Amino acid sequence: MVRTEKILLGFLIARTIIFSAPEEAYIELEMKGQTNEFYRVLLDEETEELYLGVGDFIDFAKIEDLKFDKKSLRIKGNLDREKIIDIKLPKEGLIETEDDVYIKLEDFKKYFQISSSNWDAERYILNLDPEFKTAKEYKMELNNQRSLLAMAKKEQELEEKGDYVQKEKALISPGILKVSYNNSDIEENEYSIDLDYGTQLFYGEFQVSQKVYPESDLDYIRLQYAEVFGSYYLTFGDFYLESDAIFDAERSLRGVSFSKNEFYGFRVNNRTVIEGEAYNANLVELYRNGNLDDYQIVTDNNFRFDVINLSSTDKYTIKIFYRDGREETKTIYVLGNQNILNKGENDFVIQVGEGVDDKKLQSLVKYSHGVTKDLTLTVGSSILENREGDKYDVAEGAFAYRFGLEEYPTLLSGTVLEDFNSNELNFKSVVEQGLPANTNFTFRYEDYGVYTSERLRKEKSYNIDLSKGFRRMSGSVGYFKSNYEDDDLYQIYLNLDYNLSRNVRLSLSNEYYKYSTRSDGITSKVEGYGSQAKINYSGIDGFNAILEGKVGYEENDMIEDEIKLGIIKNPSEKGFFSSIDSTFEVGHSREKGTFFEIRFTYIFDDNIYIEFPDITSDDSGTQVGGRIEKSFYLGNPLLKINNNNVTDGWVEGKVFVDENSNGIMDGDEKEYEGAEIISSGGSSVVKEDGKYIIGNIGSRDIHTVEVNRESIDPMLIQGKEVIKYKGAIASGVKVDIPLSPVSMISGFVEANSDIEERKYMGVLSGLDIILKRDGEEISKTEAEIDGYYYFENVLPGEYSVEIVPTSKRYNGSYDKKEIKVKVSSGREGDYYEDNNFLVESVEVVEDKIEEDSADENKEEGADEKAV
Repeated sequence: MVRTEKILLGFLIARTIIFSAPEEAYIELEMKGQTNEFYRVLLDEETEELYLGVGDFIDFAKIEDLKFDKKSLRIKGNLDREKIIDIKLPKEGLIETEDDVYIKLEDFKKYFQISSSNWDAERYILNLDPEFKTAKEYKMELNNQRSLLAMAKKEQELEEKGDYVQKEKALISPGILKVSYNNSDIEENEYSIDLDYGTQLFYGEFQVSQKVYPESDLDYIRLQYAEVFGSYYLTFGDFYLESDAIFDAERSLRGVSFSKNEFYGFRVNNRTVIEGEAYNANLVELYRNGNLDDYQIVTDNNFRFDVINLSSTDKYTIKIFYRDGREETKTIYVLGNQNILNKGENDFVIQVGEGVDDKKLQSLVKYSHGVTKDLTLTVGSSILENREGDKYDVAEGAFAYRFGLEEYPTLLSGTVLEDFNSNELNFKSVVEQGLPANTNFTFRYEDYGVYTSERLRKEKSYNIDLSKGFRRMSGSVGYFKSNYEDDDLYQIYLNLDYNLSRNVRLSLSNEYYKYSTRSDGITSKVEGYGSQAKINYSGIDGFNAILEGKVGYEENDMIEDEIKLGIIKNPSEKGFFSSIDSTFEVGHSREKGTFFEIRFTYIFDDNIYIEFPDITSDDSGTQVGGRIEKSFYLGNPLLKINNNNVTDGWVEGKVFVDENSNGIMDGDEKEYEGAEIISSGGSSVVKEDGKYIIGNIGSRDIHTVEVNRESIDPMLIQGKEVIKYKGAIASGVKVDIPLSPVSMISGFVEANSDIEERKYMGVLSGLDIILKRDGEEISKTEAEIDGYYYFENVLPGEYSVEIVPTSKRYNGSYDKKEIKVKVSSGREGDYYEDNNFLVESVEVVEDKIEEDSADENKEEGADEKAV
């Protein structure tokens, strides 16, 4: 009996020693951006097992809608806005202290829905990864939204008020002259010399390109007003004709155009043709629904894309990369798409000009009016002529009518084109129906007169298309039929897109077709099918890539095959390759054999553009070429503006220390040397005289200019948060940049000597320190382990520092809640220290949860089942 009692006593003593082994320790706790570098836990030194306090964690996580009743051991409320818990802790395995209850880490993770944890026993750091959204995450989201909205609002207000620097337009300016030497084949010495000139003429943008040697020819001329008439372009010179695709008139004209559309496309059967002129560009990328679809290296200022219509709802944009590193994004309007105008809204196109190549006169007038918010009518007239001399005298009438459910509307549109020369009607109609589950149905019907059908080799055509979007996948299936005598065409297609990630998209296009052909009086049917696959990568740092393969068969014989890899590197803002871009393409096809092309371009600070080597190779041979260009501002030929596009301008000005923060360089204030200035066209380092200059600034856009904070004294910041300016045509815009001296405000949140350290730490971890000016919050921070806090980048002025308790458990009383600080002006900032607060006492507050009848009947372990 005595032996049994001794064994039992020994077991109880051992159990007591083991259970009381965990001791108080302080660790660094991190949880999705929330950090406490002096967080109290209980730690078993032998097993390295952690115990976390329930109340302390709720306070640390700032979970406002969660309560912990220490007496009943109940946790109830919301972890976040979606997750709700109601837990009654089992008494086994708990360690109770005077003001909290501690749980083993593994149990703690179950109760509080912590998916994983990482305990670093050497550095005393614990990382928690919760399944719920933390207060810090909600706060960051809210702050980001506020910051973006505030910045957008500020920029919008600046633009609406015209509160940005803008150079006044002039009747004429000196302009920029560019001399170009191009050699397409160095071995054969096939070189040419060109001159380009851009200036501000009669308050518009004037540009002319002249071939000088070996032959003289006017290549391009245009005077354009882009903003005089709202969103319309008034163009004198070169432009593209917006006629219907069924007429084969020349589109590249020289004359007068008044239109909203600088770039557009038109439909041909089941394809969309997008073409235009990108002067002084070396690359044009085509994007469909925001993803890279194709690209084209520009060799003669023109581009053309012939793309399969994957969906009736496809939206196209092009991104033009110019030789000076500037890029421009343009929306493509597809001709024939009858858009609904707002009630009373008008839209019109007027174009008259002569073909650049065939010298045939073309003219077009079109007017649209929004009769109601759901009905738009269009009338038009055009006089056209093709290269064979056939003339078209066309009257056009069209309508677009929207009806049906608001969520799933029906759009019915139709166009009638009457050619008075052939005395016949041509008709087009489209029905577009929105359906549930992100589905669209489209039906197109076209009917042509005798003369037109003979030229197009089709009398009627039908196109039925059903497209649907999924989460990452979209696709369309369709049927196309074209009738012409015995030469009919039937086509079935299936197209799929899959966004593998934000940067990678897979595309697959398949078609099966059948057409009739007639030879020696015998009509025969020909069947064929084709497939095209693409992997598009729209990358970061200016890298894009397309891997493309296609194959086509007729009567089981291969008639087409090609595989191609293209890699594009566009100029980036920073880094060693910031002024270099390149294109690389390699592939094989039945037509070209194995082909290869690579081009490097370099842009130097002394406004010299070099393109070398430009290598093209296929079965016909290999050519190595190159190009060099240099631009001169005729108002000051020695000015280094780094411009390659002759209609672009530049921004220049002084950088100075604004001692009194009034935004103006006063007589006794001095320039600042060595700062890096960044704008749309690149960057520039401020010279000894305080001046900077940046070229490649587009004349049509509003730009921002800013100082790289890392390049200036830490006690200086850019005086104006947003500095905006409007580009100028072949001219400079002067923008001076003030640097304001900033100071630091600091202090301590101290504690009375009789306050326990754990309570003091509880107060510090739940305390916001706010800097205000004129009653408005400027900045917010938290105290460090020792109570130290600080605010950086404080401009001259009168401020108040306030403390705002956020802890639910630790209620502190303070000697004061606010301190006034006056920050003086001067060339250098200062330190304003010892702005201290004293914690006089701390009270620990505990939650109470009222038990309902259902809770009283719960067993103590029921909470584990809920978890």
